Amino acid sequence: MTVSILITPDDDLGEELAAAVTGGNRFALIAWAIREYLDRRAVDAAAAWHAALAGEDAAAYAEFNATW
Repeated sequence: MTVSILITPDDDLGEELAAAVTGGNRFALIAWAIREYLDRRAVDAAAAWHAALAGEDAAAYAEFNATW
């Protein structure tokens, strides 16, 4: 799936981004930050799901993790 997002940084953020990328692509940095945020949310969601396991499911998960 592809999602398009229009982001218009305000002047202060634009200046900070320009300084951070030293003339590079500011919007590539924004895209990277969004991807990283979404990845963290996915990891957090998976951790919460694993923590919610009970009974046989929790035992199977613990057994699986023991090999790692």
